[in-house]
Amino acid sequence: MREIGEKNIGEKLQILLEEKHPLEEDIGILNEKGELLGVVITKEAYNFFLKKVEEEEDRIDHETIEAFHKSGEKYDK
Repeated sequence: MREIGEKNIGEKLQILLEEKHPLEEDIGILNEKGELLGVVITKEAYNFFLKKVEEEEDRIDHETIEAFHKSGEKYDK
């Protein structure tokens, strides 16, 4: 993850980051054409995102292990 100090962001972004319902409100950064350049999320939203990614990785790992066991293949050293 790239990082930037709080002192290096604008006042408007600081205000948006301090809102009460961070999981419900991400912050889109738009160019002059209104196109989305990136998104800023709060610490709480980031932690939630990481938890969901980890859950999905665990689910995929479990499916892979099940498929291997069902395949009848064995690992011999």
